[in-house]
Amino acid sequence: MEMKNNMHKIKSFYTSILLIAIIGVAGSSCDDLLREEPRSFYSSNNFFQTVEQANMAVMGVYDLLGTTKLYGQVVSTIFPTDTDLAQIKGTGDDGSKRSIGHYTSHPSISMFRDAWSYYYSAIERANYAIDNMSKMELLKSGSDEEKATLSQYIGEVKFLRALCYFDLVRLWGDVPFKITPTYVGEELNLPRTDRELIYDQIIADLDYAKAVLPWSSETALNERVTQGAARGYLVRVLMGRAGYSLKTDGQMTRPDNYLDYFKRAALEADTIVKSGEHYLNQSFEEVFRNYAEGKLEPAESMFEIAFAPMGADAENGGFISTYIGPLTHQSSSYGRANAFINAMWPFYDSYALDDARREIAIADYEVKADDSKKYYTKNSDKHKIFPGKWRREWNSSDPLYTNETDVNWVLLRYSDILLMYAEAINETRNDLPGTLTMEDAFEAVRLVRERADQDGWETTLSQDDFRNNMVQERAWELCYEGWRKWDLIRWNKLGEKIQEAGQAAKAIREAYPYPAMDNFQSGKHELYPIPQRDMDVNTALVQQNPGY
Repeated sequence: MEMKNNMHKIKSFYTSILLIAIIGVAGSSCDDLLREEPRSFYSSNNFFQTVEQANMAVMGVYDLLGTTKLYGQVVSTIFPTDTDLAQIKGTGDDGSKRSIGHYTSHPSISMFRDAWSYYYSAIERANYAIDNMSKMELLKSGSDEEKATLSQYIGEVKFLRALCYFDLVRLWGDVPFKITPTYVGEELNLPRTDRELIYDQIIADLDYAKAVLPWSSETALNERVTQGAARGYLVRVLMGRAGYSLKTDGQMTRPDNYLDYFKRAALEADTIVKSGEHYLNQSFEEVFRNYAEGKLEPAESMFEIAFAPMGADAENGGFISTYIGPLTHQSSSYGRANAFINAMWPFYDSYALDDARREIAIADYEVKADDSKKYYTKNSDKHKIFPGKWRREWNSSDPLYTNETDVNWVLLRYSDILLMYAEAINETRNDLPGTLTMEDAFEAVRLVRERADQDGWETTLSQDDFRNNMVQERAWELCYEGWRKWDLIRWNKLGEKIQEAGQAAKAIREAYPYPAMDNFQSGKHELYPIPQRDMDVNTALVQQNPGY
């Protein structure tokens, strides 16, 4: 696949491209003897001359998202837990992963620092690429194909910048904000910017991207952003902006005009639904087998983060199916999966017995050294149960490394669009935008539930009942795909659902370990602490997030 193949070129390239900003501003003072064009790296004078060079810069932004510091491990498997669906295994406060999951974290944890740093590095690469591609002579005087390709590349990078800022806002709230490249001598200490202003830019970037990017059916580029992904991510951003978030005063609030964002989300999702470009795979199991086997399916899987392991403990390997799949013995033919994430038995029990998603979403077994399976029940052995969508035994590639795989991480599926579409329509049912009707919402839900062998909802549901049903439906459909915590936060229900899950777990077994129940604090844990290192070195960062 194109993305995975290109990743192998990026590391050596970006070692050179990172020198551009420095060379561009410092070269004028060099002695004539030092002005010979360097041959071992690119300079600002000889880069961004061709479409291929622009493509290399675009790939450099994708590259950082596909590292263990972001979606390879931290943002995909660690940050989304603990919730009512899953928790990090083990109960101790380790000053790292378990502390993050169990809500005992502090600003000095390295995973916060690393993720924060990598997001801003990706944004800097994006800013530099956008600025320089926008100035390319080919964008003005090139062929129609070259102009269209460069516009598409700018759209891709603007999408990726929007993704990074959306992640920063949902993880940390108000954050430093910059959309121009940084040069030597420039002020580096930036204060926090109100998230509403950042949301304005996120939406502007996604609006640009959706206007210039092709639909997936119109491009042969794999694992890259398309128009459907840009529109779909815009829906997600609008839903997030319409929801609750923790402010610096410790209060969970939403914008006064939140219904405007729901309305726009409904209309944007309607465009995707009516486009005919995206549709559901009628086998829920096949969706996740395709991820495991490296089969791209852009009709349902609208955007994925790609990984291409280059060695043990390499940056571009994903921990998908090792951290977040059923426990698998290292001597099995599938390779090791240490199953660092445990599913919750009460969530498993919440599914209808005939729901086709239950046995795919959750694995009630571990794989032994001889490839046999040892099954568990909620009464047989503590709390062993695992997310099942990313199971190691489905991987088609050989287990080359202990932790790293090439299994992509899904960031947007069409079923997610259908459920957000239905939710946004329901939220605006008293003042529906355009020609939308509640029938559109019920039909979207029906499509998702029908695939799972479940009936649609009664069309007489009240707005509140529809809303409550959606809280559960999104869990059943999208569990272990990284969005449950952020859904609960935007609904202002994270603390409530953690308590409900804890009570249900204690009803199964009084000693059922679930540290989140005791540790979670509303008005604090809806955001992460700004990394202490950045608070120390950036003199403009003067206020930590509430409670830290």
